[in-house]
Amino acid sequence: MNMHYHDPDMSHEEVVNSLAAGDECKVATALISIGLNEKNGVWAQEICLRHMSHDNQTIASAAIVAIGHIARRFRALDTAKVSTAMQYAVQKHPSLSGVISSAQDDIEMFT
Repeated sequence: MNMHYHDPDMSHEEVVNSLAAGDECKVATALISIGLNEKNGVWAQEICLRHMSHDNQTIASAAIVAIGHIARRFRALDTAKVSTAMQYAVQKHPSLSGVISSAQDDIEMFT
């Protein structure tokens, strides 16, 4: 399997439009862009928190990965809110435990 890294560097407006579209791929891509590029850390965190409990596992996973990026980039999160959201996410999607563990490592290391 060939994997390649792609930074979906989207503008804030493009992210908002992609989130509103509701399409799994567009939403997941927008969430990753938020984690890697959004300049407003508080807004980025809130958007990711909303999506971490999404019924769609791909979207929930992207939000969790993005939270890890936000922790690394901003070195600050509301850890109580994030911890609660992660506990709910792993109950809803047990298969995301590895993604959650990785994000928790980033949060512990950078915040």
